[in-house]
Amino acid sequence: MADSALPCPVCANVMESGVVVGRPPGVKFKKQMDVLGDLGGVLLTSGFVYHSASALRCGDCGTVVIPGR
Repeated sequence: MADSALPCPVCANVMESGVVVGRPPGVKFKKQMDVLGDLGGVLLTSGFVYHSASALRCGDCGTVVIPGR
């Protein structure tokens, strides 16, 4: 699980640990949407049936951070 001691990069409040979840082909990062939709991009999650990644979320401003693997 991610380190919950990290401050929020937007408002500097304490972030809580959790997970980001998704389904195949997984959650990905792309610089912009294109005609390929969810194909391509950097895979942020791992798993086979259900995909997940450790994450931190700020309860005050809602910012979500997914630390690198």
